[in-house]
Amino acid sequence: MEFFITGIDTDIGKTYITKGLAYAFEKSGKKTGVFKPLQSGAIKEGDKLLAPDIEAVKEVSNNINTKCSYLLEGEVSPALAARLAGVKIDINKIKSDFKEFSAINDVTLVEGAGGILAPATDEMHCADLIKALNIPIIIVTVPFLGRLNHTLLTIHYAKSNGIKIKGIIINKVPNETKDTASLNFIEELKMYTDIPILGAIKNSPSFNHAKSDFEKLIKAF
Repeated sequence: MEFFITGIDTDIGKTYITKGLAYAFEKSGKKTGVFKPLQSGAIKEGDKLLAPDIEAVKEVSNNINTKCSYLLEGEVSPALAARLAGVKIDINKIKSDFKEFSAINDVTLVEGAGGILAPATDEMHCADLIKALNIPIIIVTVPFLGRLNHTLLTIHYAKSNGIKIKGIIINKVPNETKDTASLNFIEELKMYTDIPILGAIKNSPSFNHAKSDFEKLIKAF
């Protein structure tokens, strides 16, 4: 199984969802890997650069395989980070890395950068990268005001460009709320799309508290 984790925007929890899915698949006995084609915002540790999204996954288990093709500094899009660093991103390298990496796993999760139209290179959006890898996407969204529009736009763009959608995961679901948009988000979403909702992950005080939710979530696969 191979899935590309994309989001409706930045900071909606793609890394958290990727980490949770990787944990659950690995615990279920599947050899699991997380592939990050493009990582900007690299962390400098001494004279080494670390990929923060990969480091987050490593916190779960050392048995989860990880790989990153391009590691770049700067809290900006991968395209801008590469341009500032004078690095030319080669899509063929990413495809080759993915093919080689995926071959050693039962489940490979590919985490994107930002939303589906975030610039991946000066010539490509993340959507082009998804099409090049030719794998279905999982859309991560959040149940807040205005995010129904973002979610439906992401679905529409993916469908219009021949990108297969495995389903939607709703992240950061409030445990208690009186917010009308949040309370009705799932039912509203079901009204406007036929894409399945794979599950919802509630806000938790720590990742450990959310582990059982992720274990239930992978049953949808």
